[in-house]
Amino acid sequence: MLLAGSDMAAAATVTNGGGMPPWRIGQRYVQRPGLVRTERYPRNAGTGCVPSVAAATRIDYYLGVRVAWRSGVKGRLHLIDVATSRAGDRSSDGFVVDSSRMGSVRNRHPGSPIAFGRGPFALGATSLTVLRRNGKEAFTTLVYWFDARGILTALETFAGGC
Repeated sequence: MLLAGSDMAAAATVTNGGGMPPWRIGQRYVQRPGLVRTERYPRNAGTGCVPSVAAATRIDYYLGVRVAWRSGVKGRLHLIDVATSRAGDRSSDGFVVDSSRMGSVRNRHPGSPIAFGRGPFALGATSLTVLRRNGKEAFTTLVYWFDARGILTALETFAGGC
């Protein structure tokens, strides 16, 4: 789970496949001040499909923010996933962490699949995923994570494919 932050002045907007300032999906690796911890997964390095954040080579955790990186053939890290659990951060369509409800998100995105949070990268009890195809084997997602009460606890955007 992400570390919770409550600095409303630092609120950011998460866009599907774009990330959130100062994190941009696709950018080269940069370490910013405030790094709390890092997890490395060297077995994920190299070519191949990137189906989810579980395919990351490196995951950095900042206060309330998780950023996941994937290394390519030349070993350079590129950002593939950005997630935030900071209160006040919002999605590009206006849903706000710690105040928006699942019913509102479902009404805005009918037909988007709902799943139960499982595994080490789950950011809530339930998720709703908005998938956009960018090509035959490329996609971006915006994932809304909710707690057991149906309150938005985190936003995550990811870019993947083969």
